[in-house]
Amino acid sequence: MAKTNINISAKDLLNLLKKLNFLKNNLALLVPILIAVLAVLLFVPTTLLSRSLRKTIETKSVKASQSIDTLIRDVNQAAEAEALAPYIDAYAQDANAMDNLIKQTTLRELLSYKVFADPNQNSQLVFDPYRQGFVSGLEAMLLSLKAGGPPTDAEINAALESSSRSPYGRSGRPGAGRTSTAGGAYGGMGGMGGVPGMRRNFRMMTENDRKIVEEVCADKARVAKVYANPVDIGGYAYWSDWKFEKLDKAIKDAWYWQIGYWIIEDVVATIQQMNKDSENVLTAPVKRVMGVQFTQSRTGRSMLGRGRRMSNIPKDKQTPTYATGVRNAMTGTPCTGRFCNDVHDIMQFEVRVVVKAADVMRFMQELCSSKTHKFRGWLGDQPEQTYKHNQISILESQIAPVDREDFDHSSFQYGDDEVVGVDLVCEYALYKAAYASILPKEVAADIEASKTAATTPRR
Repeated sequence: MAKTNINISAKDLLNLLKKLNFLKNNLALLVPILIAVLAVLLFVPTTLLSRSLRKTIETKSVKASQSIDTLIRDVNQAAEAEALAPYIDAYAQDANAMDNLIKQTTLRELLSYKVFADPNQNSQLVFDPYRQGFVSGLEAMLLSLKAGGPPTDAEINAALESSSRSPYGRSGRPGAGRTSTAGGAYGGMGGMGGVPGMRRNFRMMTENDRKIVEEVCADKARVAKVYANPVDIGGYAYWSDWKFEKLDKAIKDAWYWQIGYWIIEDVVATIQQMNKDSENVLTAPVKRVMGVQFTQSRTGRSMLGRGRRMSNIPKDKQTPTYATGVRNAMTGTPCTGRFCNDVHDIMQFEVRVVVKAADVMRFMQELCSSKTHKFRGWLGDQPEQTYKHNQISILESQIAPVDREDFDHSSFQYGDDEVVGVDLVCEYALYKAAYASILPKEVAADIEASKTAATTPRR
């Protein structure tokens, strides 16, 4: 831009104005006119300079500022992304860790590593160790509980016979040496199974005889921590006399009962934890295990205290199966809404126990609590790991008072505490991906067929 030079002095302006005739007599206007002329002369270059400065600012300063702002944003975004990276990685690790924890719940020890190790094996010999492992394993569980039973017929009869106060006690006295008309010498299931004949006649006994029987029953209660009979636990009677029939059935039996065995382990662990500080049945929170079963039919359930023994349930109804729909579920539509899907396999089961009334809620919480297990790989050839699992949800509960003189309870001593019968229907959730590598094809086909059939509601 061309420079504008202004070199006018005040003297020159005065001489110029003096030459103007109209100002000769109006010298008072001189000062305002000078100011106006100076303002005009100064306005022109100032305007030109302002336009030039504005253009320079727009082309250089503003664009530079915009570039700086853009650069700052880019730097901030990069810094934010870099700062967020550890958090994103942590979230990813959390998701992976959670998936691993869920998977670990289903990584469990097997009763026999030979049954599922080779999907093409066809020898029935591999099932015998499995059968023995199931029976001996369940017996070991009850031993760890310090489980016992009520007195046998022989023990009760011996106590009554030894008492001179009993009408059954001596030769020549009423009833001596005879059996009860109600089914043998006070019934006689014997062992841990109870004595129903004696229970039926309990209310007919004299006061002295009742005291004798009660003391014999109390002696039994003092040497056990819980009443439990292996024949009331699902699978014990089934595998005690199990015979190989067909390979596909044997494989399915082994698979379903393996999961059933894991469930029984959790029930036993619950009772063990509940009774750990007790000396015997009389003081224990959990007094009696009346049944653990997997019958997938509501017709297999009955009122508390009058439940059927596992040995009385048809054998083909005892085997655990997956709950794939309403038709093979123990509860119809479960409150969780869960059946077998692409992520989980669901198995339902029933637990019936006699519990101290004050400890009912604690028992239910303990049953659903986290537990530990060991895992050495599906072939048993890996270093042993300890994992946690928490797979039980309670779907239905039924609580009822116990009539201690009822035929199903009269030979059991529960102590001075108020007790109730608790009947729970539960579900067990298994993570499919965890055992997908060893799932027998026979079981996979069985599940798919069951899904189709089970989605049709019962009539």
